[in-house]
Amino acid sequence: MERNYDEVISDMLIQLANIEAAMEKQNNRMAAFDKRMELTVKRMVKAETRLEQQEARMEVFDKRMRLFNERLEQSLKDQREFSQMQNQLNKYFLEFVKNGRKK
Repeated sequence: MERNYDEVISDMLIQLANIEAAMEKQNNRMAAFDKRMELTVKRMVKAETRLEQQEARMEVFDKRMRLFNERLEQSLKDQREFSQMQNQLNKYFLEFVKNGRKK
């Protein structure tokens, strides 16, 4: 069995070229994947920035709502006090009118 080393070497070179082409193709796919990953990361950073801005706006809104609620509670308290005072004043005048007629 005589071997033709020229054929063996040429087959090995063909296989090596095929392996090299497959590796180049894989490297190109990985480069494309890296670009997609980089774009995804950039989009996520932008989304996170927008979320942080929304949170900051909501904090301002929450602060304004707390202030509004405090003012509303104070206003309700003032109205109750005024109503109680008015009620006492009305009772006093009613008693005064009743007692004024009897005398």
